[in-house]
Amino acid sequence: MSDKRTAFDPAVHGFGFPNAFVDVFATLPNGTKITTAGRCGGMAYASLDLFHADAPAPRWGAGLYAPSRVPPDDNWLADTIRARLFDSFKVLSAARFATWSIGPDDPFGPIDGVRRSTSHEELPRVVKAIDAGRPVPLGLVVARSIGDIGKNHQVVAHGYSQAGGVTSVLITDSNSPGREVVLTPQDGAWKASNGPTWRGFFVQDYKAKKPTILTRTPADPAVPIASGSVVALSHVWTGATLHSEPTTWAYEGAPAGQRVTAVRATASDRERWAVLGSHAGPVASGDRVRLKQVATGGFLGSGGRSPVTGQQGVAVRAAQDEWRVEVDGGGTWTAGSRVRLVHASTGAALHSHPHSSAATGDQQEVTGFGDRDTNDWWTVLESH
Repeated sequence: MSDKRTAFDPAVHGFGFPNAFVDVFATLPNGTKITTAGRCGGMAYASLDLFHADAPAPRWGAGLYAPSRVPPDDNWLADTIRARLFDSFKVLSAARFATWSIGPDDPFGPIDGVRRSTSHEELPRVVKAIDAGRPVPLGLVVARSIGDIGKNHQVVAHGYSQAGGVTSVLITDSNSPGREVVLTPQDGAWKASNGPTWRGFFVQDYKAKKPTILTRTPADPAVPIASGSVVALSHVWTGATLHSEPTTWAYEGAPAGQRVTAVRATASDRERWAVLGSHAGPVASGDRVRLKQVATGGFLGSGGRSPVTGQQGVAVRAAQDEWRVEVDGGGTWTAGSRVRLVHASTGAALHSHPHSSAATGDQQEVTGFGDRDTNDWWTVLESH
């Protein structure tokens, strides 16, 4: 038995949440809506974009987005995946989703059929690409009518295995995040190790796009955050990173200190914060911390009013404000946790939303919010 793999790694370039998106792909003249069972093509293309940029995917897991399990449409990554999904439908090879869905399994007249096309044409293409070190997107077909076309699927082929004259394909499947799945020929079809049986597959056309890279060193979700840890914090619902720069707030009612916003950029010391706890060791839910910005040495604080929504303002300043950590579900704060950071003296939660203005430098507003909602959740992008 021999295996051959490219440098594409499901645990590095694949996403940590499952393919649980739902989109309406088309509406037929009779009003019937054809939906895609997720955004598999977008997840495949986006993960390939990261691979070609030599960058990992953020290790954001399904638990951050409970109960939906995937980032919402206000999140830049969800929007990127949706855009790449529709890119995957615009390539010429995508027409095979329709023609193969209504085509026969076996040869019929001049038509080769799905089985023969897969084994005689598409499998050799996969092997050739893998031998060249190039992972490729695959269209997996199970439908037998246009009405069921949404049951088809898209994955990344990153390797193959050969044993006893049989070639199996090693894939990254967004329905099984973080692990390798094997497609093995069985009774003329292709059985996946994660459950489904597919009629056949074809290599899709693909052209890389430059991805957004928030970090090249994503935090291990299991790592505990302790006093002395240096972290970059991601706003869960939008995916933007907590940021401050040496520009003072300048509007009526602004908090004294440097501007705090959320940005979509590769993390630098402007997005890194030293966690200073009241005791040594891991931080737990209910503990108080101070957040010291690495770039300037100032501390995250809150007061005054924010520039766009008029909620409580947020700034970096000399005063060492404390923030109470509230871990979703309690316990130790780990990099993969969903947490609220509550300003100890006012009770306002660190909060963000997709609003901006000239006062924020057209960056995403960050506020202190007196009530509680899903925009209060943060997670750790990096931990050092």
